[in-house]
Amino acid sequence: MRVILGTPIRSRPKPWLFFRVPAVMVNAFDIIRSGIGGHVVKNALQYDGEVWMDSGGYQFLRHGKVPDIEDLAVVYDRYWDVRYFLNLDYPPNPTDSEHDLELKLKASLRNYEYLVRRFNNVLPVIHYHWRTNIIMKYLTKYLDYNPPCIAIGGLVPYVLISRGVPKNSRKSALEFLLRVRQEVDVCIHVLGLGSPVINPILKLMGIDSTDTSTWRVKAAYGKVVMPGGGERHVSGREIRFGGKEATNEDLTRLYRFLRETGFPLIDRFFEDLRTSFEYRALVNAWVVLNCYEVPSTGVFRKLYNEFELMLSLPSETAR
Repeated sequence: MRVILGTPIRSRPKPWLFFRVPAVMVNAFDIIRSGIGGHVVKNALQYDGEVWMDSGGYQFLRHGKVPDIEDLAVVYDRYWDVRYFLNLDYPPNPTDSEHDLELKLKASLRNYEYLVRRFNNVLPVIHYHWRTNIIMKYLTKYLDYNPPCIAIGGLVPYVLISRGVPKNSRKSALEFLLRVRQEVDVCIHVLGLGSPVINPILKLMGIDSTDTSTWRVKAAYGKVVMPGGGERHVSGREIRFGGKEATNEDLTRLYRFLRETGFPLIDRFFEDLRTSFEYRALVNAWVVLNCYEVPSTGVFRKLYNEFELMLSLPSETAR
């Protein structure tokens, strides 16, 4: 399974200048705001690997703008070196009524129908909602277009945050993902779930790829991502929310993982980890790309064990 690194177009650091990164995800909102010229995204990134482009719908809405599908198509049409473009979709909220859910799904499908007439490499995006019968109905509609891959989003609130969602949402959302994997033959990309605690479960299910931007976000807050899951503060700044301060044992464990997996900048570990955002971001990128270690304890270890058991059963029973 591949982990794709989400990144702003002009960001630093660029991990692919230091080690192999299988693919990079940029978004159209950032492309427009950055004002980059030309028709080759890879030039701005200084990257020669595979590039995916998200619609940036979430970023548009955060800035009070309603993205227009025709304007988005103009952006998509400008860049010939992008492997996949993602549909402009309207993510449902866990509290949406059935009527509102249908409205959002219909609007997302209309956008896809518009884009797929112009591009043969646009991917449908289907967001999880606990009303899975409705979601599966729309998934079937997308599959009628024979897309090369499908992207599944909306899992982060249920799996990683699990606040304001129905009870047992983690397991229910992941069971939905497993169901899709068992019933769909095309490749599956899971949006936003790339992390050391989830990667082993996704790999176990046979998911093809996922992505994450947390490698930069955590570093900006003075945190490092730990192999096997969790995060630790290392910058020495006041801890305002989330995570724990790294102990010497934590730092030793992280250092050992980096050394054993061949992290090319290991010599800077003790000098730059606390003081350099860029170095922390590179460490975090390496960990999310290379760690498939099954969590030793906690809820995600329990989930891994449960899905491992499901997958060992005959297929009809597992479903």
